[in-house]
Amino acid sequence: MGRKKAKGQVNKQLEQVIKMARQRANDLLGEIDAMSNAKLDILNGLIATATAEQNQLKDAVDFSRKLINHGNDIDVLQMASACEQSSHSVQTLDIPTLPAAMTQLQLSTNDKEECVAYINSCLGNVVPAVSGRLVTSFKVELTKSPLEFISHVATDANGDFLTGIFCNKDNSRNRIHIYDSTFVHQGTIPNPRAAENDAFAGIAIDDDDNIVTRCQVSNEIIIYSKKGDRVRTFHSESLEAVAVNSKGHYVMAGSSTLTVHHKEGKVLQTTPDPEGKYFKYIHCNVNDDVIVKGDDHIRVYDSTLQLKYRYGTQGDGDGQVKDPCGACCLDNGDIILTDFNNHRLHLVSLDGKFKKFLLTKENGLDGPKDVAINRLGQLVVGENKGQIKFFEL
Repeated sequence: MGRKKAKGQVNKQLEQVIKMARQRANDLLGEIDAMSNAKLDILNGLIATATAEQNQLKDAVDFSRKLINHGNDIDVLQMASACEQSSHSVQTLDIPTLPAAMTQLQLSTNDKEECVAYINSCLGNVVPAVSGRLVTSFKVELTKSPLEFISHVATDANGDFLTGIFCNKDNSRNRIHIYDSTFVHQGTIPNPRAAENDAFAGIAIDDDDNIVTRCQVSNEIIIYSKKGDRVRTFHSESLEAVAVNSKGHYVMAGSSTLTVHHKEGKVLQTTPDPEGKYFKYIHCNVNDDVIVKGDDHIRVYDSTLQLKYRYGTQGDGDGQVKDPCGACCLDNGDIILTDFNNHRLHLVSLDGKFKKFLLTKENGLDGPKDVAINRLGQLVVGENKGQIKFFEL
């Protein structure tokens, strides 16, 4: 299992390096086209100028030839002024020259050893893995008054991660932060309904690498680009949580329904889902099973939205939870569930059986609100107070 997982991680990293290299190559090819087209525009302008001046010179020569071959003294006297003007215009022609910048293009590259070192750095190193080992952590700055907390985390194929920040007392402060894999802040998506104090929350990444989120009161599903630009908006009733399935469809948990939308907004399927006291979380696994968080359990539906099973009861024993929150899934369909007030993560089998606690207080967990798996196969846990922790799985 360790060999397969490690090789899988290497292949994922390799795919990422190839993807970055291809993107850089495409950017360079685009730059070459742009610079070449700019040179053509300059050359076309020079050709037009040279053609006009050539015609002017031809006119002056033709005029002088006719005067010499067919004129007499009176003609010369009468046409002297015009001839002088024509001669002067020829003498003052602005002969076009190529600008100094009109040189051949070439590719400026780094030293081969530097390139090799950078590629090796991107691919990483093979080290012994220890399940539950804290790899690194990152603190999102939150205010204490009014109290803010982490509500969601998500990761994308590029290694970027996103955090949702929620404020119960002032929903206008709700926002999404975007960070790259080195924790450098890339941007913030503010609450688009801040003026209405709408409950803006939820993060899912669709197959276009866009960010899918929602505003509860306005019943809006809002799709943003990674740069924070709004792509499109459509409506879905009583929204509480958003997810994306393997077909690229948006799966929405409403207060009393589950609804599957085409990413352009068309409703494809809907079914009743029980209401609860708290906001729902939702996640789709590789089989398009839908995991919905209830107040003291999770409900798991199949891809046709038929209920398969419930997992969890109130408590602190095996298979028991105190305020479950976000979830994610392994490639085999097993569910990783956050257990907020018990400060732990459950590993639940594909058929709804408790397997073990993946992480607990002993691993340093403190109020986990949401969980995701990054491209390195690490668990990314968002804690209530702002810590984002990365663990070996």
